[in-house]
Amino acid sequence: MAGDPVANPASEQRKRRAMLDPERRARLLDPAEEEFAREGFEAASLNRILASAQMSKGQAYHYIADKADLYAAVMERALGRLGAAMDFSFGEPADADDFWSQLGELFTRVTAALGSDPQLAQLARGIHHGPGPAAALATPLGQLRRAGMELLREGQSVGAVRDDLPMSLLVDVVFAVGREIDHWFGEHWDELTPAEASRLTDQSLEMVRSLCEPRADEPTGATGSRQVLAEVVTEMERQ
Repeated sequence: MAGDPVANPASEQRKRRAMLDPERRARLLDPAEEEFAREGFEAASLNRILASAQMSKGQAYHYIADKADLYAAVMERALGRLGAAMDFSFGEPADADDFWSQLGELFTRVTAALGSDPQLAQLARGIHHGPGPAAALATPLGQLRRAGMELLREGQSVGAVRDDLPMSLLVDVVFAVGREIDHWFGEHWDELTPAEASRLTDQSLEMVRSLCEPRADEPTGATGSRQVLAEVVTEMERQ
């Protein structure tokens, strides 16, 4: 009847995937993960994936809507693996310094988890290659943005994050900077020693901190976080 809700095909196929036993689900997702990690979303071939999975298109389309839906399923499973491999806890910060200290520890844990799982790291790098991945991951990226907004609000509650800008603008700026930092690390990761990666991760967080901290009267010339910002930019230009 007119006006009745229309079922979302991808939603129906998601339900069917969830009902698969783990072995059959892995039969599809394992070769898909290898293909997306190796080729990236745009260049990945659904035909190659299905050949490796020994699955016909008719069988596959019972569980996936298209390549983007399969990519989203692969990334959802990979993010679950990341969540199981590390501690995402973030305690209530005592003050501004504690907020940034805890955020730094979280960044370090994420970096370590990605470093211990090369295929997961390769998948993460592929998110920035072309518009396809972002469109396919619109839902989890939206959830991540909302989580980031809540984190910034928590920072504001202890004076760690500025409150002179609309929250939506601040979140957009932080995520844009974070996306470019992540993209840069993805492009240069194999060139960095563990010590360099750790140092640049710390300095990148200081760059984000310099954007987010409440503005205070400053003497003329670069100070603290501004000096760090200049150092990070200089270091990235050398790579």
